[in-house]
Amino acid sequence: MNGVFFRRKNGAENIRKAIEYQKQAIALDPSFVRAYTELAINFTTLVEIGTFSPKEGMPPARAAAEKALSLDETLAEAHYTLARVRDFEFDWAGAEQGFKRAIELNPNLAGAHTLYAEYLSRSGRFDEALREVRLAQELDPLRTGLIGNEGLIFYHARRYDEAIAKKQIHAQLAADNPFAHLELANAYVQKGQYAEAILSYQTSIKLEETTSALIYLGRVYALSGKRNEAIAILDKLKTTEKYVSPTELAILYAALGDKEKAFASLEKAFTERDFQLTSLKVEPGYDPLRDDPRFQDLLRRVGFAP
Repeated sequence: MNGVFFRRKNGAENIRKAIEYQKQAIALDPSFVRAYTELAINFTTLVEIGTFSPKEGMPPARAAAEKALSLDETLAEAHYTLARVRDFEFDWAGAEQGFKRAIELNPNLAGAHTLYAEYLSRSGRFDEALREVRLAQELDPLRTGLIGNEGLIFYHARRYDEAIAKKQIHAQLAADNPFAHLELANAYVQKGQYAEAILSYQTSIKLEETTSALIYLGRVYALSGKRNEAIAILDKLKTTEKYVSPTELAILYAALGDKEKAFASLEKAFTERDFQLTSLKVEPGYDPLRDDPRFQDLLRRVGFAP
């Protein structure tokens, strides 16, 4: 399928192309189950990378996932696709049930192990996440993105040296993937390697100017004493027509020392059901806010134990 090819090339424009190919496939054959599963994955991915707001991306993602499952309840891909949708909707129990059912139906499906690993990592279950992503690597050794997935688990687990090592490999192998450079930069920040982080963020932005990359670049400017540059990015984000994750925006406000605006942004994120809240428990960017009772309350409302 051309849609799969374009999704694996990464970047919003390629994923949009993939969606168009999948819609064409469905028009030709409305019973083509895998076109629906890929369509759902692509819509959730556009939400994940901030191209679509949850309001834009999640309804068509859920519709496609539910259609796939209605066409074939024995297809593992249909179960892990709906599980991913549930994950994005903070239905933790439903998501885990779906991932496990997919793996039960097809233990050799790398995609199921990959998405389950992402879910486990954001839940703080790092040993389980590493086990799942390494199973995926064994099953699909040519998928270079899985190296990046492993690096992200190390990042969430605060094992930054290991995160950097994996993310450097991924950024080299996927040099045209803006998110590989973005996630490498995030790991550099946690080690205090601000110059390296800025260069990696700038590389990411040259490839595709996402609001996520701008937010994190603003954060490292704030942390490294370049407050004016950080505020300039904040001003740019206020005027953009692109979707800006209020969850991620809270990270920039926190780095600038403005806790009140950070929490106001997080409340907006909760109201909008912003996907990035799924990383609230493990993302280091929220550390300046963790001791505040409001943060602990938000964790409970999202469904994470503080």
